[in-house]
Amino acid sequence: MFPRKYRVHAFLAFIALIIIFYPSFSRKPDQQRIDVSTVAATHFFELVDSAQYEQSWEICSAYLKNEVPQQEWVKRLSAVRSVSGQLLDRKQKDYTYTKDAGGTIPDGEYMVYHFDSQFQNKDHLIETVTVMLEQDGSWRIAGYFIE
Repeated sequence: MFPRKYRVHAFLAFIALIIIFYPSFSRKPDQQRIDVSTVAATHFFELVDSAQYEQSWEICSAYLKNEVPQQEWVKRLSAVRSVSGQLLDRKQKDYTYTKDAGGTIPDGEYMVYHFDSQFQNKDHLIETVTVMLEQDGSWRIAGYFIE
C-alpha cells in the first residue's frame, strides 16, 4: 500500500475527480450559490497565498478535517507551495456544480472551481478547489489540488 502522505493526496484528487465526472448530477446553480461559494474559495486562496496554512485548514469542511489532520495539511501545502513559489497570476477557468454525487463522498452540494495559475517557479499550473455546502448553510473547502 502507498505511504499515508501519498494516500491523502490521492484521496483529495480522487474526490475532485468524482465530483467533476458526475455530469448526470450536475445542474446550474443559482447566482447566490455561485457568489457565496466563490467568496469561500477566494478567502481560502488568500490564506494559502499568504502561507497561513493552519488558518486555511480551520475554514475547511468537517469532512476534510476528518480525512486530513491539520499537521498533514500544513505539511502538504508547505511542500507544494515551496516548490511552486509565490503566486503571480490566477484566473478562473471554469466551475462545476454537483448535488448528491454519491459514491464515497457525502451527499450534498459542491462547487468545483478550476484556475489557471502562474507561480514564480512554475509557469502554468491548474488549481482545483472544491467547496461544499455544510449542514449549517456555510460553504467550506472540501478539497484542494494543484497540478
